[in-house]
Amino acid sequence: MLGSVLLLIAMIGPMVLLATFLHYLFPVENVNGFDQWVPAIVSALSAWSFFTSWLWFYLFNLYLSLPVFLLALALHLYTVRKNLNPKLIQINTALLMATILMGFVSFLYFDI
Repeated sequence: MLGSVLLLIAMIGPMVLLATFLHYLFPVENVNGFDQWVPAIVSALSAWSFFTSWLWFYLFNLYLSLPVFLLALALHLYTVRKNLNPKLIQINTALLMATILMGFVSFLYFDI
C-alpha cells in the first residue's frame, strides 16, 4: 500500500510538468487569469485518471482515480461551455473517452 502511494505521489511531478508544457504549447490570447490554465489542468487530470483507470474496480479507486476523473470531467465541461482552447478540448475529449474505455475494459477483465 505504501509503495502504491509513493508511486502516485511521484506521478504528481510529471502531471504538473505536462500541464505547464501544454499551457505554453497551446496559448490562448483572449482569455485572462485562471481560465488560461484550466484546459492544461484538465489534460493533466485526465492523463492521471487514464493511467490509474485500471484501479477503477478496486477500493483504492474510491480515493484516487474516480474523483480525479470526475473533477477532470467537470472542468472539461466548463472548458467546452466557455470554449477556452479548441485544440486542448479535442485532446481532453480523447483522453476522457480513452479513460472511460479503459475503465470498462478493466471492469470486464477484473470482474470476478
